[in-house]
This record gives sequence, C-alpha cells and structure tokens, in this order.
Amino acid sequence: EVYCKAGDSVDIGTPLLRLDLQSTETELNKLKDQIQMKNYELEQQKVNNNTRVSDLAMQVKVKEMTVNRLEAELRNERYLDSLGSGTGDRVRQAELAFNTGKLELEQMRQQLANERKVTAAGLSVKNLDINIARKNLGEMSRTLDDAQIKAPRKATLTFINDQIGQKVSEGEKIAIISDLSHFKVDGEIADAYGDRIRVGSKAVVRIGRSERMNGTVSNVTPLSRNGVISFSVRLDDDADRRLRSGLKTDVYIMCNVMEDVRRIKNGSFYTGPGSYELFVFNGDDKLERRSVRLGDSNFEFVEVVDGLNDDDRVVVSDMKRFINATSVKVK
Repeated sequence: EVYCKAGDSVDIGTPLLRLDLQSTETELNKLKDQIQMKNYELEQQKVNNNTRVSDLAMQVKVKEMTVNRLEAELRNERYLDSLGSGTGDRVRQAELAFNTGKLELEQMRQQLANERKVTAAGLSVKNLDINIARKNLGEMSRTLDDAQIKAPRKATLTFINDQIGQKVSEGEKIAIISDLSHFKVDGEIADAYGDRIRVGSKAVVRIGRSERMNGTVSNVTPLSRNGVISFSVRLDDDADRRLRSGLKTDVYIMCNVMEDVRRIKNGSFYTGPGSYELFVFNGDDKLERRSVRLGDSNFEFVEVVDGLNDDDRVVVSDMKRFINATSVKVK
C-alpha cells in the first residue's frame, strides 16, 4: 500500500507505504512456536537433570552408610583379634571390604560432581539457544514493525517506490525525504588545487550573475576521483529562499588575501597568471595595445603586476578580432 506521492510534505510519523510481509509473519509465528518448544524442552531437561542428580546423591548417602558400617566391622574385628577371639584373616578381609567401599564412595562422589557439571553445561547451552532464538524473534518483529514505512522527521517526500506488487530486497531504496528548509553546497575542484583548499576556508557561492552567498568549507574528501576533489560548503544562511535542491552554482574558495593590489575587472580574457596583450584607452579616442603582466585573481578582479597605472582604462571584453592591430580607434 502506498499512502503518499512524491512532492508531498510529511510530518514525523506520517505513513509513507506498507510492505507485504506475509511470509515474514509466517516465519515469525513459526519462530515463536520454536521458542515455546525450546522452553518446554528446557523444563523437561531440568526435571531429568534433577532426577539424575538426586538419584546419584541418594546413592552416595547409601554408600556412605555402607562404608561407615564396614569401618565399624573393621574396628570390631581388630578388637576381637586383640582379645584373641578373632583371626588375622577376618581382620584382613574386613580391611579389604572397608578400603573397597571407600574407593567406590569416592568414585560415586566424583560421578555426582561430574553429573552436576554436565547438567549445568547442558542447561547453559539450552538457555543460549533460546536467547539466540529470542534475538532472531526480536529482529524479525522489528522488521514487521518497519513494514509500514514512516517519515522519521518533517520534510518533503522527493521519491517513493509506488509500484504495487514489486518485490524489494533488504537494503533497497524505497523512499527519499529531504529537508528543503536547509541546504549545503557540494562542490568539486581540480586536484591540481588540492593543496589550496582546506576545512575552514572562506567560500563564495554565486547564484546567477550577481547574487552571492558566503560560506565556509566544512569538509574536503581525502581522495581524488577522475581528477577532481570533492568538498562541502556550510552556508552562513542555509535557509535562503534562493536555494533549491539540485541547483547548479559557481563556488569560489578564498585561499589567500593580498593587500594594496592594483587590479582590473575579471573577464573572459583572463586564463591565469602571465603576460597579456591588452588594449588601453589613451585619452585620444584610441585604444593602444600594451603588454601587461597579470597575477592572481578572484571571480571579480585580477591582480595587475606590471604594465598599467592607477588611472588607466582597460578593455576587459573579448578583443580577439583585433588581435593583429596595434591600436583601435574609438567612435
């Protein structure tokens, strides 16, 4: 049964769907019967063990009485022999009977101790078997309780498997809920810059052409895959109305700060630090080509290392069609 569809807002405990676990219910009932049977077997074994141990204990007591009687007969024969009324053979015979009785008594006592150990071990095995079965029963009961899938928190249902009758395996994804009130940004950067990005670095997320959001790098994966390193950015305002799940953005990581730098606006002409041929306005309605050395940049500005003065006006748009010209007249 499917109770919700993708796009629905759900609260904590809202039923999403219910799985058909009739076969699991059958197994659960079967396991309950097995546990009940094991309990009966345990009680039966306890009774049998008590019977055997009691019988052996009674035999030991009887044997102790027999040994006491033989000891008394031995004393009597020794006394008669000291008076001359007995014989040495009868004394030796009494001694043999008494020693044999003591050995038999010791054997029976050891047998009783061994039987107690065996019965205790047997009961421990039975109890362990029952505990394992109860754990399996608890796990199966939990599976049945989870058959009715419920939302763990307030969110939006973004995916649900609504194919009635489809079989699903354990661990298979059947629903996805997303908290669309808070977001984080997952980004990628070429592994060549892996040494310049670290947890705690400031980040700027640009949405569209002018909208910017500030954040901090919260996680950097230690592995490089397909030449890129993945990282996450925690936004200062993670509930901004401009954010959307799956939104593509440009992410800029601040790795250094430079003070008192001459700069020009960044544009498509810039491809990295080095020398460039730029057109500079000379004030006489002309643009003159000039060799300029540029340094580092951010997404807004480029550092001017050499070749420009503070009051120079530079063309930062595409000038490829004038690549062979030394000057261009401005109309």
